[in-house]
Amino acid sequence: MLKEAIETPDKDSTCDIESNFIKHAIEKSKALTVFLVNGIKLEGSIIAMGKNSLLLKRDENIQLVYKHSISTILPLDSSNFID
Repeated sequence: MLKEAIETPDKDSTCDIESNFIKHAIEKSKALTVFLVNGIKLEGSIIAMGKNSLLLKRDENIQLVYKHSISTILPLDSSNFID
């Protein structure tokens, strides 16, 4: 799904690249580093996505992270992130 969105740059897929990236991370349970705009670094896997927020799980802890507070999402193993 993510690879198709990157390779087919039409209006719908480029506008939805954020959702495709996050859905792919959720489906594959990818480990991520999430940098917030205030410099805080969070690590874990995204387990759910809402309109304005994400649920990030690490060990047995779950955090609600608002999308407007996210600066960057970095896969821990980006070499094979896109299947």
